[in-house]
Amino acid sequence: MIENDQKYGGLFVSYAAAATLVYYGTYIFNGWFFSSVKIAPYVSLIYLPAAVRMLFALVLGLPAAIGMALGTLLIIYTTQGAWTVVWYEAIPVSIISGFSPLVAVAVGVRWLRLPSDLRGLKPSHLMQFTLLGALCNSIPTNGFYWLAGNLDTPLPAMAQMFVGDVLGTLLVLWLASTVLKVLVPKKG
Repeated sequence: MIENDQKYGGLFVSYAAAATLVYYGTYIFNGWFFSSVKIAPYVSLIYLPAAVRMLFALVLGLPAAIGMALGTLLIIYTTQGAWTVVWYEAIPVSIISGFSPLVAVAVGVRWLRLPSDLRGLKPSHLMQFTLLGALCNSIPTNGFYWLAGNLDTPLPAMAQMFVGDVLGTLLVLWLASTVLKVLVPKKG
């Protein structure tokens, strides 16, 4: 635990709590703002929280994963109704949602030799992390729902979730890039 305190400056719980609240808030905003582009129950064509997952995984690591898993539980039990969701489905989905970005970061850093933090990331790196994050989320989430008997076939739902994650992340990256260009003019 001493090592974690040094790495996170004793703010592990604060980072996890912030990740929980930001992820939950982004989900609520996404549901409100993009309600017209919902393509399936709980699947949006543009899913902004996917960008939050990848950003937090890159910046905060484990506290973010724990926070996003808790945020997913909060989402499940406040938006889908506690009476309709059983814990043995909610907990695995929450763990997948929270920890899949860490898997994407680990795969990107190890196999693709991408930078392990935001320093030195190029647009091509961001695209690779975006695709990895969408794959690492859509495949296990829909695979779990299929194995649990909630889907006849996981492929259409995987594709829909993958597209929503990619488009949501790319939209956030484009907006961030645009804001940075406006606020930080190029040196000439």
